[in-house]
Amino acid sequence: MKQLIFVLVVGLLYASSLYVKDLDLQRKKGKETATMYTIRAKSGTPVNTTKVTRRAFSNFVIVTGSNIGPKIHASVAPKVANLIRPGALVSIRVKDKKVYGNVVSVDTKADYLSGLHNIIVSFANKKIPTNLYIMNIETHKLENALTVKREAVSERGGSHNVFIVDQNNTVMKRNIEVSDSNENFFVVKSGLSEGDTVVLSDQRYLSDGEKVNIIESLVDQD
Repeated sequence: MKQLIFVLVVGLLYASSLYVKDLDLQRKKGKETATMYTIRAKSGTPVNTTKVTRRAFSNFVIVTGSNIGPKIHASVAPKVANLIRPGALVSIRVKDKKVYGNVVSVDTKADYLSGLHNIIVSFANKKIPTNLYIMNIETHKLENALTVKREAVSERGGSHNVFIVDQNNTVMKRNIEVSDSNENFFVVKSGLSEGDTVVLSDQRYLSDGEKVNIIESLVDQD
């Protein structure tokens, strides 16, 4: 009799464990597993954004030269010489400090032997140790230019595109025209307006009409 009761108790415990496992399995089947696509559909693709702004825009060429006192002498190729104008702003680094000067002269004729044009840059009233210096020479400057950060623009097949974010946090791909660029910005000719919000982070997975979740950047964008 005791053996029979024992067998019945063990059987009931086993049956109960099977029932619990079955309920747990049914619960797991009914639960949606989070994926990249379900997260994007629910809360939007996380992106960093930037604003289209107006700013002073400059472009530079980099030239290496050596100094005699406060003047640096350098030789440049004809293509570079054509970009440099007397009076242009020049900056160098001296002991981790930026020092500014100006172009004094650019030879209009190339040296017969080297084929290079000589330029002279003056850092008047500044003490500059004798050395080789890398100079950033301003080639042109635009005041109040409409600009967008380079990282926000995708370049493919000669076209320039951005993803613009509307007030509902949805994105639309837009083709833009640019007229100039430097290492940080494009100058916008058409396609964007001051104050527009565009996606700055990776745009490869975005599509028109997609919802995005704007995440504040941890890096200073200016």
